[in-house]
Amino acid sequence: MVIEQAAPSGLLAALTLLDPDRMMEHAHQLCAPAFAGRRVGTQGHAGATDFLVEQWKTLGWETTTQAFPLSAPVVEQAAPLLLEQVTSEGEVLRTFVQRTEYCGHPRSAFQPEITEGTVVAFSEEGAHDRYQGAWVALDAVPQEAAFTTLASELVQQGALGLLTPLYATADGYLVKRIIASAPVALPVLSVRADLHAHLVGTRIRARVPVFAHQTQGYNVLAQRPGTDERLANAPLILGAHYDGVGDDVGGPRLPGATDNAAAVAVILELARVITQARLQFRRPLLFVAFDAEEVGVQGSSALAAQLKAQGKAPLMLNLDGAACLNDAVWIEPASQAEPLLQALDQAGCWLDIPLIVGNIASDQRSFVQVGFPAVRMSVGVAQLHTPGDAIERVQPEALRIAATLLLATLWQLAA
Repeated sequence: MVIEQAAPSGLLAALTLLDPDRMMEHAHQLCAPAFAGRRVGTQGHAGATDFLVEQWKTLGWETTTQAFPLSAPVVEQAAPLLLEQVTSEGEVLRTFVQRTEYCGHPRSAFQPEITEGTVVAFSEEGAHDRYQGAWVALDAVPQEAAFTTLASELVQQGALGLLTPLYATADGYLVKRIIASAPVALPVLSVRADLHAHLVGTRIRARVPVFAHQTQGYNVLAQRPGTDERLANAPLILGAHYDGVGDDVGGPRLPGATDNAAAVAVILELARVITQARLQFRRPLLFVAFDAEEVGVQGSSALAAQLKAQGKAPLMLNLDGAACLNDAVWIEPASQAEPLLQALDQAGCWLDIPLIVGNIASDQRSFVQVGFPAVRMSVGVAQLHTPGDAIERVQPEALRIAATLLLATLWQLAA
């Protein structure tokens, strides 16, 4: 519902302070090699956490971290993976390229030593001794318990490991998977589907030093009090997850630029503008860099549960994807979110930014699940969970649109 046709002059003045170059710089910093793709539980991720804390503290916002244990472990690598095609004399015929030709499997057993053997196609009717000293190529990956059972049977038959097919994206990458499930009894490598079939009958050398790592995450919270005591328990939350899937050890980088460094850069810029313009809001503001979104939205789940237990009644806006221009900004609505949707609709009308409804799974759903009004918006992302999600994909105009739309929405909900 449109309330007025012209944006308030105070809002227009604040919008002039938004700086796309500064947002690009922050996105660059979050994608830096030192942060190693910001996968939860890594040293690079810890560096990104400290960076965000420092940014908000410098702006004068009350900044804390919320630590929480992960309920699901992540896949960790102790050393680089290896997959080579060799002759019977051990001469290397081909070294396969990680992330475009093969990658680790999230249920692989830990196998840090190099093993060598012939690749044999799996057959339910095959003689049991055919797998002795062999890598077994599966046409498809059994689900859950069936995969566990199959691997246990094959290890008893002397198999060295498993090769599973995995289809590449349109850009030629194998998507990275980091949520670890219970490991099976054999090391497992996923091979690009068109190469997988041609490995049968050849000899390979492989190393799979991966394991499930239990760690904890850290949400970064930056707060400003409101001026109306009656709204003290009803903060407006603006969130964006800062974790990524992480660089491959000894392999390509996965900077996570569009997913979701660009969005974090937007909320950092909004905090700067609010501080510089000395904007006062009746409702408290809580800006959150969520952690562990890539392993089942665990950071937002932890914060939503805490706020629920504290008797808070927040409104929540989540930005996941602020990097690539599309025809319109995607909005995922939820029940009881009418105030948020009206504010977004009005902001779009003021600023001539088209909005469309889209299905976008992200951190806002954690808040919806506990009964809080929450909405996600996305300007656009590219090549998720692959090396192609790099800083070159981030468009300054997309950052500007995301920041502009959010500031106009905050203006209505909190001022």
